[in-house]
Amino acid sequence: MQYKQFISRLFIYLKAHIGKLIFTSVMMVFATALESSIPEITGRIVDELFAKNRDTETAILYAVAIFVVIVLSSVFTITATATSSWVSNKVIMDLRVDMFAKLIKLPKSYFDRHASGKILSKLTFDVEQIAAAASTIWLAFIKSSLSVVILVGYLFYKNWQLSLTLIILLPLVYFIVQVSSGRMRKASRNVQSSMGKMTHLLDENISGSSLVKIYHAQKQESAKFSQIITNIRQQRFKVDMTGALNTGLVNILIGLSLAGVVYFSSTILHMSAGEFLSFFTAMGMLVKPAKSLVNINKPLQLAMAAGESVFGLIDEEEEVNSGKALLKRSKGDIKFKDVSFGYNNDTITLKNINLEINAGETIALVGSTGSGKTTIIQLLSRFYNPSHGNITVDGIDISELEINSLRSQISFVDQNIKLFNDTVKGNIALGQIETMSDSQVEDAAKVSHSFDFIKELNDQFNTEIGEDGVTLSGGQRQRIAIARAIAKDSPILILDEATSSLDSATEKQVQQALESMQKNRTTIIIAHRLSTVQKADRIIVLDKGEIVEQGTHSELLSLAGEYANLYNRQFDD
Repeated sequence: MQYKQFISRLFIYLKAHIGKLIFTSVMMVFATALESSIPEITGRIVDELFAKNRDTETAILYAVAIFVVIVLSSVFTITATATSSWVSNKVIMDLRVDMFAKLIKLPKSYFDRHASGKILSKLTFDVEQIAAAASTIWLAFIKSSLSVVILVGYLFYKNWQLSLTLIILLPLVYFIVQVSSGRMRKASRNVQSSMGKMTHLLDENISGSSLVKIYHAQKQESAKFSQIITNIRQQRFKVDMTGALNTGLVNILIGLSLAGVVYFSSTILHMSAGEFLSFFTAMGMLVKPAKSLVNINKPLQLAMAAGESVFGLIDEEEEVNSGKALLKRSKGDIKFKDVSFGYNNDTITLKNINLEINAGETIALVGSTGSGKTTIIQLLSRFYNPSHGNITVDGIDISELEINSLRSQISFVDQNIKLFNDTVKGNIALGQIETMSDSQVEDAAKVSHSFDFIKELNDQFNTEIGEDGVTLSGGQRQRIAIARAIAKDSPILILDEATSSLDSATEKQVQQALESMQKNRTTIIIAHRLSTVQKADRIIVLDKGEIVEQGTHSELLSLAGEYANLYNRQFDD
């Protein structure tokens, strides 16, 4: 990302705060102007008080003057810093809001391509780097550049011959900054990338801590972590060393200039003590803002590298939602016509799928792993679009349906249960917390056989269940997920081994609840255990992305084909 591009993108978030930034700049101008008057006041104190008669009135006058200058400068600086901090944190908030809003609108393919840790790093680490440029760098730039201008002007006013040495230094300082910028930006990009990898690894090890322990993978994971943080250390060292070299070289150049001032002012120019102190103090005060201007390059390069990451996410194409048609409540008629699909250009996952599912019908998708069962569900939900062919619901092509209208017709229970760090009620009423009544939540819990264990929890339906429902057993988590699907009351129900985590007694109860729930609904069951699909109206057998058989349980067994082979292998085991 180029500097101009970065500033133009950042300005979108800063333009609402232009008034505050102007106010901050004015406060810093006042503070800097007052600070820059200190060398002149100091010089006059020496010449008028210490070199002449030390009268009380003059002493009081200069004492009050120096005190007022320092107090006002401090007040202006505090005010500017507070306003700058407010703007910076507001920009961070706005960026995170936009990033999260974009994140939840991105297609599923984005999450397939990007590790979760790297995405988290964008919203945590990267955006903080940009915020530095939002106001902190600006504030430092205003203060330092103005200090340099005022102090250099003052030095030329005091003695233009000595001040010419500063002009000679400027091209050298500019050259140092230019040489270091490329190196710092490259190292900064590497830091951003490595931070994303570290966050991802931490996320994996926190969520998979049990697996790490049971497989004694601590050493392996520690080695990965060590490699990543070593790379972070090395890249940050490069950034810090480049900054330190910048500062060191500038210090050497300024030191050379100061040494020249000491020699020429005392031997050739014969300055008075006050004149020398004023000039030397001004040059000494020039060191800090000069160094600050050079050091601004470091956080700026970090911010620009982070900008590539953050604005790259904001610029990602959202999930296509071009459909306009709305469904109030679908009948549940579904049709796949000549549907083919591949997750990439090299692999075809589904081939010419033709399938009609009538309203209220229960069908089961069976087949070996990788046969395309889950892909059919992904396409129906429009997480992906077919490469060829079309899918209709109630005779309407799903590409013509508004995407949320389509998905409101579908309830889903997965074997890989996902619960949120919320209350029991919040999980059951997911997406409907403001409109769903307590009685509806309780009814869903009763149907899913969750009500009894929920009533035993400390706060019952208001109990916080922790990250991914960690405070619940596997069976309890699965029943909460079933209650969520029941509460949504959608006309299309998808069950992916919805009872896989339940014991035999509970599974029987929940299976009865699910069968009751399936009435007047179109139900698609993804089945691995064939014992759970024998009552389905039709069983669709998939193999290598194609439908090879379909019929009832007894019809398929009599064919002695693929289904019979799957059934016999499963029950022989």
